[in-house]
Amino acid sequence: MINLAAPVNPVLLSAAPLRSPSSVAQSMFWEATDQLWYVCQRYVTEGDQARLLVSRLRADGTLLDSMTLLRAGHGANIGVDRRNDGIHLWTDALVSESLWAQAIARVAYVPDGVADASDPQSVALHQPRTGVYRVSATVDPVARELIFRSQSSNVSSATSVALVDRYDLDAAAEGVFEPLGTVSQVSDRTLQGYASLGGYLYTLYGDSAQANTYITCTDWRSGQVVGDQHITTLSSLSDREPEGLCVYQAAPGDTASATLAFGFADGVPGGRTFYAARFPHPGTPAWVKVPYDTSLYVPNSDNYPPQYRLAGDQVHLHFGISRIDGKPWTNGEVLFRLPVPARPDRTQRLVGVVSGAGVTADTMAVRFEVTVGGDVVIYDERPLTGWVGGDHSFWRC
Repeated sequence: MINLAAPVNPVLLSAAPLRSPSSVAQSMFWEATDQLWYVCQRYVTEGDQARLLVSRLRADGTLLDSMTLLRAGHGANIGVDRRNDGIHLWTDALVSESLWAQAIARVAYVPDGVADASDPQSVALHQPRTGVYRVSATVDPVARELIFRSQSSNVSSATSVALVDRYDLDAAAEGVFEPLGTVSQVSDRTLQGYASLGGYLYTLYGDSAQANTYITCTDWRSGQVVGDQHITTLSSLSDREPEGLCVYQAAPGDTASATLAFGFADGVPGGRTFYAARFPHPGTPAWVKVPYDTSLYVPNSDNYPPQYRLAGDQVHLHFGISRIDGKPWTNGEVLFRLPVPARPDRTQRLVGVVSGAGVTADTMAVRFEVTVGGDVVIYDERPLTGWVGGDHSFWRC
């Protein structure tokens, strides 16, 4: 289970351009083998409101190519199925008058190509459930499962009753759909994406610039919601609309690295861009805050109070603090004390940074030491003012 309350890493995609700058992203998928992003947009014109545009981006956000999908609905989610015979997309199809899908299609990805997602002569159409509405699908690349969502009525997701099914991906590609599990979803929030990983279904909700982005976690076995986390990452975006949730792996087959990535669309029509962030990998230890004298020191921001985490025999230390009285730091001043589990067996010498106050035309590096008693001490004979800190790692043994 992903620790949804953990701090996230906001640097996966930052203001990445998509093929069309005129519409927001709707969904995304990370393909770990080729290290590529697939980001889906609605690509509508006055005469065609059911087109989708899938942009393919390199890991750094550089636009590689794209593909246009005709009669493909809203693009509420997207899945990528990579095999020896190429890349296939799982996407919307059989669009109703409401512009939402009633079936899903498995479409071969053709760089800069065009495909009709609702044409049974050219794509494989599937209806795992009949008599349902607003269907969509994605892929769990770790479990190799197709995840299929459907609603009992053609209404907004915030007023719907939905079912989410799991199917074996290889069998689904052959048109065989035998559910491995099903959960029911009822919510008063706007759906913006979903993903499955490690026995749990994760769902992204929220609206543009509403500060109401949430990710919930549902146990596939019990059907119970076991997590509901408010997401504040990238809160400075001007038109922050949550769009897309997917599994993120550093490398294919590396299940230990699998976590969740989620996206935000931003910008005005004509200048739309895309952002993506991820949660720490499940095996990453949580940061632990360290007590300090709040009458003497203040952190730079909410992200920089003194804190540490353990990774085997290594300690990661992270802080940025200022003196409240504005006076210079004293050579040999103890800033705070680490608890016993994070103390080294010999003094560790570290190099940090200083804000620049009082060091004009001089180095902005500053020396710290971590003693065997856990004291984090600053050593510098200059009359330094402003904040000091850094991101350090040292061995306990």
